[in-house]
Amino acid sequence: MAKTNDERTAFRSLIRWYRPYLKGSGAVFVVGVMLTIIMLACQAVIPLVLESLLHHGHWDFWVYILIGLIIAQLVVGYFAHIAGHRLAVHSANRLRNQIFSATLANRTMNGEELVRSSIVSRHTTDVDHLSNAFEETFTSGMPGVFRILISLSLLTYIEWRAGIAMIIATCVFLIIRNAIGKNLIVLDRAKLDAGSQVGESVDEALTSSRNIAGIQMFGWATTRFEARSIRLTDASHRQGISIARLFTAAHAAGLAGLLFVVMFALTSGQEMLAAVAAALLYVEVVVRGLEALPPWIRSIQLALVSRIRVDQVLLDSTQEEENLRAFVKDIDVSLTLAALDFPLGALIGLVTDADLEPNTVLSILATGTEDKNWRETYDGYFIRKPGVNPDVYLVSEDATGFNASLREQFLAVREDLSDNTIASLLSDVGLGELATGDKALDRPLGPGAARLSPNERQRLMLALGLAAQPRVLLIGPLIAFSDSDTAMPLLNGVRKHHVPQVIITMKNPSWAHAVDSVLYCSKASHTSGTHEELLVSTPSYAEIWSSRLNTTDVDLSSIGIPAGQTETLMTRLLTERFETGDFIYRQGAAADRVVFIISGKVEIATDTATGDTRRVAILGPGNHCGDLRLTVGEERSENAIAVETTVTRSLSREAISAGMMGLLDRTPAERRIVSSILREGSSTFEELSARLTEFEPSDLTTAIDLLISDGALRIADGKYSVLQKRAVKAGSRALLDKLTFD
Repeated sequence: MAKTNDERTAFRSLIRWYRPYLKGSGAVFVVGVMLTIIMLACQAVIPLVLESLLHHGHWDFWVYILIGLIIAQLVVGYFAHIAGHRLAVHSANRLRNQIFSATLANRTMNGEELVRSSIVSRHTTDVDHLSNAFEETFTSGMPGVFRILISLSLLTYIEWRAGIAMIIATCVFLIIRNAIGKNLIVLDRAKLDAGSQVGESVDEALTSSRNIAGIQMFGWATTRFEARSIRLTDASHRQGISIARLFTAAHAAGLAGLLFVVMFALTSGQEMLAAVAAALLYVEVVVRGLEALPPWIRSIQLALVSRIRVDQVLLDSTQEEENLRAFVKDIDVSLTLAALDFPLGALIGLVTDADLEPNTVLSILATGTEDKNWRETYDGYFIRKPGVNPDVYLVSEDATGFNASLREQFLAVREDLSDNTIASLLSDVGLGELATGDKALDRPLGPGAARLSPNERQRLMLALGLAAQPRVLLIGPLIAFSDSDTAMPLLNGVRKHHVPQVIITMKNPSWAHAVDSVLYCSKASHTSGTHEELLVSTPSYAEIWSSRLNTTDVDLSSIGIPAGQTETLMTRLLTERFETGDFIYRQGAAADRVVFIISGKVEIATDTATGDTRRVAILGPGNHCGDLRLTVGEERSENAIAVETTVTRSLSREAISAGMMGLLDRTPAERRIVSSILREGSSTFEELSARLTEFEPSDLTTAIDLLISDGALRIADGKYSVLQKRAVKAGSRALLDKLTFD
């Protein structure tokens, strides 16, 4: 039964490695060991009792003892297996949690890059291998070894010739097992690695589908997958052959011993019947023990391979440490929240050079300058470790999500939120419609939050950040910030929550007046001040706002805007990208933008009363959707869904109306005042305040003063009226007649 030194060392090392995950299950372990000992004792005594009964040849109290031993073996064996199973399941859960924690805190790279599917398999397949190995060891492996040793000893005691024969057969099996098993661990690792490569190809087909389609790489991707699949098949075949040989050797050893005992029985006299019967029982126990060895040995070898793979996640990566040191070395030590020392309650706008990612700056502000606070993600981003600056929240531009309900996600950041509070938070970020309907808060959002558009996923993350009530809220370059008409409602929603300090990525200078100060960062330095101060003092800051979006892919004349008036409106276009199945807008959402399709296809569909969806049209590049006749505050009457990867550019109704009236360069407050008076007629300050609740009274007062000083408004009898109505923009009357304002 002896193993080689390497095997014994590997087995003991594996047990020591796994032992910490058994903590908390000590009582179950002790009970399981005691039950296993009782079970082995029953198995050892039963053949001796049987021999005594057959030898005396009459019914006595030993029959009842035999029946009791059989029942005890069955019952105790059952609960021993249950104990082993409970130990394996709970220890696997602890190990899986440890791997996941390491995945969150480290790059999961140790000497080599790990593909994403391989990292996933370490949480599932490899943990199962380790758990199964422990369960096999506890319930079959070690009991099987002791069962063989005890049975061989007692078999030799009852009939020494049968015992010697069985010992020889067992030793032959061990020799064969050693010869077969030497290379089996190599085959196991080869199969697991080949499986990871197949998983990588599948993962690439899902995550890189746009590139595969765009560069016409279908054939290459298919051929590559088939080649990897063939390698997996070959590795599985070679592994299966070795396993079959191992099982056959165990069966051959057991059957050889059984054959010898039968031959001995045929040549023995009647007086040896009792000894032969007991010997057969012990041989049967040895055979069962030998048959249990190959699965146990296989589970141990798989566990040894899985331990190596799991350690690639659990152990710190030298390469990651070097990358982190190089990254932290380049951080300006003065670029910290403490060093910047912005006043409490301030709304700070962040602007960066083109070669510096805003999210990098925000991550530095959230994490600090100590390398122990940083980790490198699987895809090479540097972010903070769990537990660093827990009162600083960062809403990044990453438009991903979770397959979880809204309620579950909100309660994850704050446990005392009511349904009304959740609905209010969603409304503050423009997602109020998600909280309407039965069980709206309890419905999962689909894989990767597929029910939401990228814009909506970003807004949801912002709502979660606000729900947490952080000391500092850092907000990345969200899609909605590209246009002041969509940015301003979000900024107002953020201000409502009175977060002590907010730093928000500023993508458009038209809402620079809405922030209290601007933090401008380049790779060389950083500075802060008001927007106007930086325009004068920092030439590189002024150059950032000089570039304009490409204006050749949208024909604004298709919605009635005269050609001479399109130039200024082009700067207000918001560019978005949608994947297949993403909602561009939903039936029931606010009808506040007209959407131009740049590439891809969009399905226009309506929801029927029965809950079905009916397709109305398919629109391609050059078309637009969004009904300009709907008044502000009304809802979309249809769904717009991306049929394939689609790029759109949209224009808000506010921007269209402001452009037509010559107010595009005005502040949002000035534009809203004029549009409100045009719709409702002459209005008092109180009436304007009641209608324009998103603005503070002081902002309205300032805007009215500017309009009066510029001759755009006049006041008579306490009411304000517009001096110049639609005549300021020739050719705009037809379009303005289509627009009604709130």
